[in-house]
Amino acid sequence: EWWDFFISYFEKKESFSSFKIFSDFLFPDLVIILIGRMAKPEEILIRENETGEIIREKTKDTDSNVLYKKIKKVLNILVQLDRKFAQHIILKKLSLQFEKKNWSRKKLNTICWSVGSISGIFPLEEEKNFLVNIIKDLLYLCELKKGKDNKAVIASNIMFVVGAYPQFLQHHWKFLKTVLEKLFEFMRESHPGVQDMACDTFLKIGKSCAKKISSFFENDQPPLIENIINKIEEVMIFLEFRQKAQLLEGLSSILISIENFAQKKILYFKNFRTFK
Repeated sequence: EWWDFFISYFEKKESFSSFKIFSDFLFPDLVIILIGRMAKPEEILIRENETGEIIREKTKDTDSNVLYKKIKKVLNILVQLDRKFAQHIILKKLSLQFEKKNWSRKKLNTICWSVGSISGIFPLEEEKNFLVNIIKDLLYLCELKKGKDNKAVIASNIMFVVGAYPQFLQHHWKFLKTVLEKLFEFMRESHPGVQDMACDTFLKIGKSCAKKISSFFENDQPPLIENIINKIEEVMIFLEFRQKAQLLEGLSSILISIENFAQKKILYFKNFRTFK
């Protein structure tokens, strides 16, 4: 909170250049500390209990979310001072999670929550290179780590990161396709909270990337929406009513974005069959 006050003071005094000179001495250590202490954002619907078991978060942790926003504010300003250093630290910390001796669900969480918190800071091409590495590493971790609880934690972090970067998904069709396929995989999970996060993330992506999902891609590949309707039909039996409602809302956002009347009519009919 002291740093939050300190940065606010310099912003109000329009003396940010003075803050930068001061922060050059502390920047590396402070970035590392903030990443290591990042609080849980409200989008994360699972937590580790006292016995080390991963359970669904039944109520929103207001205190944690308030702390997340404060750390996010400070980290955003610091990352803008040296984006390359921040990326290097985050990718290095994430790569250490591949080794059994370094594996820690808590450390992975703080790394990924930090990644999500700095969304919108990087130029488009820089963001692409950074996120491609992050998502590839997380997908690899998902295959590498055994155990239901470990996979649930990794899944929650994948969904949080991709949900925080809609602009990246809008510009990268193949990654968007991979992410959507992974979401439908997570919807089949019986682990508490994972299905909820998968449906939440689908709704968020459906609203933010509707045009991209409903458009034809290179080489006349069919729009992602066609595959999505088929996938939704397959996962319906695994979902509760409120989760189905989220899928319908996300799907409706995509269908509304379609400009071709004939295509829209066909997809509306398929959609009706799925949810009848």
